[in-house]
Amino acid sequence: MEITLGKNAGFCAGVELAVNKAKEISSQGDVFCLGEIVHNSQVVQDLEKNGMKTVNQLEEIPDGSTVIFRAHGEPMATYQKAQEKGLKIVDLTCPNVKIIHQKVENAKKESFILMIGIKSHPEILGTSGFAGENSYIIETEDDILDAYKKFEKTNLNKIFVVSQTTFSSQKFDDLADEIQTNFCEADVMIDKTICNSTENRQLEVTKIARNADVMLIIGGKNSSNTKKLFEISSKNCEKVYAIETVEDVANIAFEPNDKIGIMAGASTPKYVVEEVKSFLERKT
Repeated sequence: MEITLGKNAGFCAGVELAVNKAKEISSQGDVFCLGEIVHNSQVVQDLEKNGMKTVNQLEEIPDGSTVIFRAHGEPMATYQKAQEKGLKIVDLTCPNVKIIHQKVENAKKESFILMIGIKSHPEILGTSGFAGENSYIIETEDDILDAYKKFEKTNLNKIFVVSQTTFSSQKFDDLADEIQTNFCEADVMIDKTICNSTENRQLEVTKIARNADVMLIIGGKNSSNTKKLFEISSKNCEKVYAIETVEDVANIAFEPNDKIGIMAGASTPKYVVEEVKSFLERKT
């Protein structure tokens, strides 16, 4: 077997920063994370073993405790509620996401905000909380007409478009073109806020998949960027498997001459990637 491991596989800088800081403070007692710190069960379990507790709502956290805001970011209202409860906020929002929050908060004064991304994704929900009332989330082309109807009810003539940092680069470009067409009478500003790590990973997985007989995509089941890697690989390779740990590889049948490509999402720990690679190397 020939094995090709993506250079961009595994933690991005924002996730690594958040996880390392969470490790540092998780054993200090009464430390809670609002939602999964990243969409990877292995990372969450490791931190919970170290003392961190994961909750879904601020109401579950005792007043005066420490709350971690994860890499995906939170709406402005969540900061206010946490302060009202006397919580100590450890803000681990990805720096790239924070920049988007600042951009939409500044632009909403005179622009209608369009956010391209997955409507249910925590990052998009966080950004929406900064974008204000005159905003809309675009996930598919079908959303554009509804966004335009809402835009028409305002007195604004400018459109400011941003993206979920882990959204599909190609889908963003397609939707941005449709927005330009449908909002042709407005002054449209497109800001492609997909992070470099996401774009590089998507470009690299395309190249690897085109030359592979089998692709292994490693990442959490709830990870948006990992799902994108799987979708891209499926368009370029016949056999694509989504796996979370090395245990998932044991059930996959490989041929002796298979060219195997490996890519991992931004929230997948390096040690998981190395375990998969080492397992395959022992089979050669």
